[in-house]
Amino acid sequence: MYIKPRPIPLNVLFCHALIPRLRPDHPKIPQLEREIRSYMSGYRGEKATEYHLTFLDDKKHHLFGGLRLPHEQHYFQMDTPILTRKYILILETKNMGGELDFSPEQFSQNSYYGKKGYKNPIVQVNRHKEQLQDWLKTHKLPLTIPIIPLVVLSNPSAIIKSDDPVILQQVCKVENLKSKTIHLTNHYTKDVLTDKLFKKISRLLLQDDTPLYPEIKKTYAISPQDILPGVRCPNCPTSKMVRKDRTWICPHCLNHSYDAYHDAILDYFLFNKQTITNKELREYLGIDCIKTASKLLLFLDLPSTGQKKGRIYQLPTDFLDQLEARYYRLTKK
Repeated sequence: MYIKPRPIPLNVLFCHALIPRLRPDHPKIPQLEREIRSYMSGYRGEKATEYHLTFLDDKKHHLFGGLRLPHEQHYFQMDTPILTRKYILILETKNMGGELDFSPEQFSQNSYYGKKGYKNPIVQVNRHKEQLQDWLKTHKLPLTIPIIPLVVLSNPSAIIKSDDPVILQQVCKVENLKSKTIHLTNHYTKDVLTDKLFKKISRLLLQDDTPLYPEIKKTYAISPQDILPGVRCPNCPTSKMVRKDRTWICPHCLNHSYDAYHDAILDYFLFNKQTITNKELREYLGIDCIKTASKLLLFLDLPSTGQKKGRIYQLPTDFLDQLEARYYRLTKK
C-alpha cells in the first residue's frame, strides 16, 4: 500500500506559481515553461509505473512515491522505494523512447532527434542503493536486508539495447514490472524484518523525507525584485487586485473574490520565506489597516508564535497539499 502518495513535483508547483508573478516579457519564462514540461514528463512516467504496481496494494508492501533522504552532508532522491519484510526494491523510472543503449561505460538514446548521451540510470540507481545502505547504518537498522536496484522504462516505444546479462537484470519495461516483482518475491522467501522493524523503517523513511524547495535566485537566477507582489487576478494575472469592502477587485476585468489573497499568501511562503508578520503581510498585499491584516491572518488559521505585535505566523502544516490543490484547480480551468 502507498505510505506516501506521489506528489506533483515541487519544481512544477514552483514554476507554475512563479510565471504569473513575472512580467509577461520576462526572459526566464521560456525556461520555466520548459522546466514544467520536463518534470511533468518524468512525473507521468512515474505514474505509469505506479499503475503496474497496483497489484501490490497490500500491507506486505510499503510503497513511497518519491523520497529525498539525508546522506552525509547532502541528500539523495529515490523515485519509488518499495519496502517489504524480505527486501527493499528501488525503482528508477525513465520516460524515454527510441533505442536506449546501456553499457557499463555509458548510456545513450538514439531517436528521431538523433543520438544523445545521458547520465547512466543504472549507475544512478546503484548509487542510491549504496546511499540507502548508509542510511540504514546511520539509524542502526539491519544491513542484512537485500536492496535491489531496478531501472524501469515507462515509455512503450523504448527499445533496450545491451549484450550484458548483468545490465539486462537491472532494466525492465514497465509492462514487465509485475512479473519482475513476483519473481523477486518468490526468490526472496525469508523475512529479514520483524513486523516491528518493518513499521519502524517505514516510519523513519517518512520522518527523514525532506522536500527540496527551489530558490528564485539560486535555482533560476531570477532577482527577488522581479517578483510582482500583491493579490494577482486569476483572470488576468498581470493585474493587481485591490481590497474594497472586504472584497478583492480587479480594476482591469472587475473580477471580484473574497479569498483571492489565499493564493498570494502561498506565493509569499514559496518565494520569500516561511514566516510572515502583520507588517509584512500589509506591505505584501498593499493594505494599510492592522486590524484588517489581523483578520486575514486569523482566517488562514496559520501556526504562530509570540503575542500581539511580536506574533510571527508560519506556513500551514499542509502547505504542500495546498500548493498541489491549487495547481489542479488552476490547470483544470
